[in-house]
Amino acid sequence: MKRFKPLNILDNKGFWPEKAAVADAIKELLILGECAKALPVNDFGRYRAPEWRDENNNLVPWQSVDWYVYDALDEQRMQVDSTRILRDFASEPWRDEKLYGDHYDLVMLEEDMYDPAASKDEEQGASYSVGRSQSFTAAVISTHRIEHIWGMPYSYIKTEVMRQLCFMFGVPTAGRNDTFTDPTGAVFCTNTCILRPARIAPDDWERLSTDRMKHGPLCGSCVEDLRAFFSACAQESS
Repeated sequence: MKRFKPLNILDNKGFWPEKAAVADAIKELLILGECAKALPVNDFGRYRAPEWRDENNNLVPWQSVDWYVYDALDEQRMQVDSTRILRDFASEPWRDEKLYGDHYDLVMLEEDMYDPAASKDEEQGASYSVGRSQSFTAAVISTHRIEHIWGMPYSYIKTEVMRQLCFMFGVPTAGRNDTFTDPTGAVFCTNTCILRPARIAPDDWERLSTDRMKHGPLCGSCVEDLRAFFSACAQESS
């Protein structure tokens, strides 16, 4: 699996002052991971190609963030299906080497989102999802549940961006004696670490953000995993 490749940032939020949290999250991970050669980062913002709508004003597939969201929207729930939108980003034509080539996508949405794989546990808070990722491919974050918390949206968004980037980079690694894999296949850390599970917003994000600022974002084992990822990136790019 290729590791050194561009990181593309996309959003459908227009102007939002907490966007600095995304840049700060990336910078902190690069420092923690002792990154010798940073991944190329491209901020596409609210991506819309020149012909993102056809002559009938319909969204053209793949040509805008709007289409990805619309294609993954569950109209009964009025929430974005996280599995569907990740599948769209994983299969997008831009990954063809003749076009853009392989890359990571980090997508920030303002719509509410849910995880169909966890729908059986809705009474435990899985009726919505703040973030999901697919290893070495894409991560999607909905700010709907954490952006409007008085005084804390920057901190919560930074925490979640760091979480989903780590998950997308394969951190933590499965098989460690201080990690576990949940029924959806996601791997989490059990230490004092932002890579612990988070399901109830805003409570869990307040807890993780407080721990991040007090103890640091990652435990020692997850820092080692992150450094191993960036070491592999450096070897690929040399």
